[in-house]
Amino acid sequence: KGLEILYEEAVVGAAYDAEQRFPPPNCYPGTRTQTLEILRNWVSDSTKTASTYWLYGAAGLGKSAIAQTISEEFANSHLAASFFFSRTDPTRNNLEHFFTTISLQLAASHVLGPILSEFIDLTVRRERNIVHAPLEHQFQELIAKPCYRLTAEQWKNLPRLIIIDGLDECVDIPSQEHLLSILRKAKSDSTVPFRFLICSRPEPRICNAFNHQDFRTMVARSDLGEAFESGMDISRYLCEEFNRIRQDRGCVMAHVPEDWPGKEIVQLLVQRACGQFIYAATVLKYVGNYHSLPTEQLDIILNITVEDYNSPYPDLDLLYLQILSACKQKELLLEILAHILRPGPGLFFDDQFAKTSSKCIEGLFFLPEGKVWTLFFGLHSVLNIPDNDHDNITIRHASFVEFLSDKKRSGSYHVTKYSQEARHEQIAFYLLKRISFSIKDYQHLKL
Repeated sequence: KGLEILYEEAVVGAAYDAEQRFPPPNCYPGTRTQTLEILRNWVSDSTKTASTYWLYGAAGLGKSAIAQTISEEFANSHLAASFFFSRTDPTRNNLEHFFTTISLQLAASHVLGPILSEFIDLTVRRERNIVHAPLEHQFQELIAKPCYRLTAEQWKNLPRLIIIDGLDECVDIPSQEHLLSILRKAKSDSTVPFRFLICSRPEPRICNAFNHQDFRTMVARSDLGEAFESGMDISRYLCEEFNRIRQDRGCVMAHVPEDWPGKEIVQLLVQRACGQFIYAATVLKYVGNYHSLPTEQLDIILNITVEDYNSPYPDLDLLYLQILSACKQKELLLEILAHILRPGPGLFFDDQFAKTSSKCIEGLFFLPEGKVWTLFFGLHSVLNIPDNDHDNITIRHASFVEFLSDKKRSGSYHVTKYSQEARHEQIAFYLLKRISFSIKDYQHLKL
């Protein structure tokens, strides 16, 4: 069937409710209220001139959390489809499967599916190579033309919102502008009924696309970095989470006052955050580590000094350096982080294990079972570490990826990119090692 072909070329993990993204970022209760209210009004009022909304801001401000919150709130009413880009996921850091994914979500929608799935299925069956066609052709055949079947009157009460988060995490920079160009032409020709909420950093190519004269009248925009609520929201977040940590740790924290760590400390952390929720979230993860004393962990953070540190995010970088310094096997840590950042093709592992799972990492680097968990002890504030050996270990936030990749910021913790030759050498060594263990005649050999 056509939909089965489409499924094979779609990225299931790109949707707002995908298991691959669990737990997704979300707005802390009571924060970003003004921004969320503006977006709710825009989504609910289809009479507004702007059919596209661009929410932009620097790294760590909470754009993905806002996109996730809006997706969840309107999942059963206005949301038609969603795509969350991720720089570190090779299936979600490019446009190759973007339109096939959106089309499949439309076909699978409990509201739009009964209306559009038959047309999408017929299109793919008639032109099986559509899934590998140029993006413009994919958009016309898989999204625009099926939508032509319905009148504007019919679309009034149907889900029309498509959320695109992290467009700047599409690693092929020209393709960022390419996607916006396709959407701009479609909206200017009134060929599609959908409304787009797009969240990204204000990268030059993205700014150029949104500043196109044909786009200006149909785009509303908000700079999240200028939202007056950021400081107050981070303060509230820190206060409530510090209180939770104090209560959760029981006897360990029985000696500290109820308002720990106090208004002055919270305000200092708010100033260091500079509007970045990711800084506050990383601090709380570090302080709340169950294997450490929260008051001592907080003191470590407070004693980090910026001085003449040259970085666009000095406090965040110094926090990352402090967290990484807890690992005593630095060279091994950097090699494994390089693999997590760029795992390469899965040519040599059993299918039930993900490429960056602890099981696969231990096999690839010839480590004893359980070594990865002990190595990453204390790194839970920057890594998503599952409690099993078969799911992927992933990096929590794009800002940590950029920190590791920028030698000026990460210094001796800079993660260099594996060359293709080094990757092949590593794979070959792994395969020979497997052979020596698996075939009796070769077990006496040493590599």
